Amino acid sequence: MHFLLLTLAEEWEQPGILGHPPNITSIFPPLGLLNIGAVLEENGHSVEIIDFGSEKVTKELLEKNLKISDAVGMSVYTNTYKKSAELANFIKEFDPKIPLIIGGPHCTFLKAGSLKDIPKADIAVELEGEHVILEIIKFLERKEQISAIPGIFYRNSDGIKSGKPFKIIQNMDSLPFPARHLVEKYDYGNFPYGYTAKKKFTSMLTSRGCAYRCRFCSRYSNVIQEYGFRQRSAENVIEELLLINEKYRSVAIVDDNFLADKNRSLKIFDFLIKAGIELDIMIVGARVDTANKTLYEKMKKAGVSYISFGIESGNQDVLDYYNKNVTLEQIRKAITLGRKMNFFLSSSFIFGGPTETKKHLENTMKFMRSLPLDVAVIRPFYYDMGSEFWNEAVKKGKISENEYVVRVDSNRGLGNLPIEDVDKYLKKAYRGFYFNPRYVFGQVFRALKNKDILRLKYNLKVAMSSQLKNIL
Repeated sequence: MHFLLLTLAEEWEQPGILGHPPNITSIFPPLGLLNIGAVLEENGHSVEIIDFGSEKVTKELLEKNLKISDAVGMSVYTNTYKKSAELANFIKEFDPKIPLIIGGPHCTFLKAGSLKDIPKADIAVELEGEHVILEIIKFLERKEQISAIPGIFYRNSDGIKSGKPFKIIQNMDSLPFPARHLVEKYDYGNFPYGYTAKKKFTSMLTSRGCAYRCRFCSRYSNVIQEYGFRQRSAENVIEELLLINEKYRSVAIVDDNFLADKNRSLKIFDFLIKAGIELDIMIVGARVDTANKTLYEKMKKAGVSYISFGIESGNQDVLDYYNKNVTLEQIRKAITLGRKMNFFLSSSFIFGGPTETKKHLENTMKFMRSLPLDVAVIRPFYYDMGSEFWNEAVKKGKISENEYVVRVDSNRGLGNLPIEDVDKYLKKAYRGFYFNPRYVFGQVFRALKNKDILRLKYNLKVAMSSQLKNIL
């Protein structure tokens, strides 16, 4: 069979060089689809991937691929599910009989509801799809009853039905490596905030799930208790890194917390150092409580150049309320140590949480300016579907089950501050961070020290950007 796999951009509300990028899938390869593609090819099927976040897809191109496809698979994100529904309509108008399978975060959180949001889809995969897709193929080939497939919801003449209970993939080492050749035509790694990844760029995932339970985080374990933290062995990770090193110059490790297992991390870095592999490594998800001099020194020797942290707040009471299980002292220690290692340091901050006052926001701005960060990604607080906060608000009747992403707003009884006040502080925070003399001179110094002309150009871009002009 020939499969056409599609992914739309996972968009953010605050696009641009100062906030989140306009979309995620134009920066990182769609690993979920690459994993599915690897399983399909391993079992004798052919695959084509179209990434709408990295390519301007014409009607003619889509129709050309649909004509030669036996089935279509599509990743669905909650913040773009309406666009996914429009795409599904187009597919079914072109070929009403072609099987349309959807998966991804929206299907995991909504389950049967995802088929209501995407009315033209035939099957929704609830969770991990590597094993499920082979069962679906048996159904399409009339070798298996659809009701016997685990972890799916499907549509028939009686409405929306469920298959057998899902099965979590426990042995992560049993999965094939992502079929990266399927997206060779795309140029990933174009970061909008001053970091320049060496080309050619790719990404990898060495674990699934998260061992921590931050209350604002939209995570699968909130809706699926069996979905725990699982990681691949150091040997398996090293094997994939060796393959990546043959074709790529940089790789982003996009785990929720790659450094969660210190012994595994040290084993991986020790191998990279001994083997002399010169990959440029980005660690996109790290916790400040994993900061350790010995670990960070090995990371530096192994080629790590970038670390991203989730700091969120400059108030200990807010961090405790979020269940972050870190302290302000640990945050400062991690950032200071990362600066000594000359890592590119990025961190996220959340403004306007349910318990926050204007004083809390002032404290976070002050704390943020005191840290030697390269990038501060500042966003408003959201009640995200699947988070503990969202679930609690739904139970209390403050949020409807059909509201998947909701801003904090005192006018709705959600938090202490109205949206307008939070937005004012967001602008003030950007201005205070990016126009802080300490930040400006620090960036220029590091750019000159590292002979990084692109960083200097980025700093100029920030200074001249229309966003900051609007803020001012």
